[in-house]
Amino acid sequence: MYHLASHEKGKMHKTFLVQAVCLFAFLFPIFFQLSGMIFSEEGLNFNSQGNLKLVPLPLALIFCFVGIAVLMRAGKNHFGMGFIFSAFVLMMFSTIVLTAGHGEAELSKFILLIQFLLPMFGLVLGALYIEPEKDSLKFEAIALYILLIIIPSQVVVTTIKGTVILSPSLHIFSLYQHLQYLPLAFISLYFVAVVTLFRHRWFKYIILFLAPWIGVYIAASLSIMTILAAVVLGLISSAILLSKEEKIWTVCLIFLLCVSFLIYYPIVKNITTYAQKYDLSMDMSDSGGKRLSSSQNDQNKDELSSLTENYYQRLESVKSKYGGNEIYRMLPNNIKERFIYWDFYFEGVLENPKTFLFGHIDRPNRELYPSAHNYYLDLVYHFGFIALLPFFYLALSIIANSVKLIRQGKLTGKLFILLTVVLFFIFVDNFLKVTFRQPYPGMVAFFLWGILLSRLSIATQHSRVSQ
Repeated sequence: MYHLASHEKGKMHKTFLVQAVCLFAFLFPIFFQLSGMIFSEEGLNFNSQGNLKLVPLPLALIFCFVGIAVLMRAGKNHFGMGFIFSAFVLMMFSTIVLTAGHGEAELSKFILLIQFLLPMFGLVLGALYIEPEKDSLKFEAIALYILLIIIPSQVVVTTIKGTVILSPSLHIFSLYQHLQYLPLAFISLYFVAVVTLFRHRWFKYIILFLAPWIGVYIAASLSIMTILAAVVLGLISSAILLSKEEKIWTVCLIFLLCVSFLIYYPIVKNITTYAQKYDLSMDMSDSGGKRLSSSQNDQNKDELSSLTENYYQRLESVKSKYGGNEIYRMLPNNIKERFIYWDFYFEGVLENPKTFLFGHIDRPNRELYPSAHNYYLDLVYHFGFIALLPFFYLALSIIANSVKLIRQGKLTGKLFILLTVVLFFIFVDNFLKVTFRQPYPGMVAFFLWGILLSRLSIATQHSRVSQ
């Protein structure tokens, strides 16, 4: 009996080690291209021009499936696979209904289907995650190791180059989507680690060491969404830590974060890019037009002229529709510009009952309307309302289970911070961006969602047993 127990313990330890290695590779933000190169572009804005060989793909794509294969053998929680299967079937059904007999459109639709589905496998990996006893092997610790490598390095390179805004290059490789999507993913992982690992002495030192770097990183990200998330998560983390009698440590942490941010943010506000992004002038007329003009080689002159005219008509329509609204006038230009996309995609969704249920065959012009800047609107436009049904189920599931645990007084600080992060992704970030569609940030967000589902399920089962 002792030998059998020892064998099982040794087997689980090996599983935890393999899981930790897979998660490190999954969370490490290194990107490769199908051309066989490691992504190493140094420009602030990278455009693949629609060339699949140049699209930066994260290492996470490979190790997500490796991790799933390993953990499906070790665990029994396959709930995430049901979500993926449901989403796949509904989106595939939409694709078949719309593209039957349309060869080129069918290929484009299947590529888009893959773009939407691949990040969702992060949810499966999260749902299969097995909680190790050792803090050093937990995903929060692994995320902290990665942040310890990436964030100080990126801040140092940015300072050396004098770009003020975060530099994508780390010399050996570059980070893709380093200004909007990656910062929110990294900040979320940081605060989840803060609440989970604060009792561990060495992790406490790492968290405090990273705090001033994180403050500068947030300021240099040029992302209001990241700043908002940092404020919300910082306040919640502080409340949780203070309830655990960690007063001095909490004060030190918040002090280092705030001071470093407040020192660096005024420097960011003085650069031209900041002024252009957060200007309140309503002067947005060049954004889509410039992108379209730069792609003239892909369009004949008549088509280019028609698209340009259509875009400017919509721009004027949006200005006249919302220009008199005081709240709209107070918004920065980068948010005002989203109204153009929302107006176009929302109009397309409501075009007729068929497009509402199953979506559109063709994609909009990539230069004018690269995305809806709202994940759910993007999903419904391309695959119809039926593709949203699994999301409704999952969102209601976590809300219902969370409410049960709150009523019973069994929602721990560790669960609450993770719940806050996931709800922020679902109800705030993806209403203004398309994070869930991005290979690396989307996978990380879905991964956290999967872990939350698993932990809520376990906590709910325990509460039933104890009643």
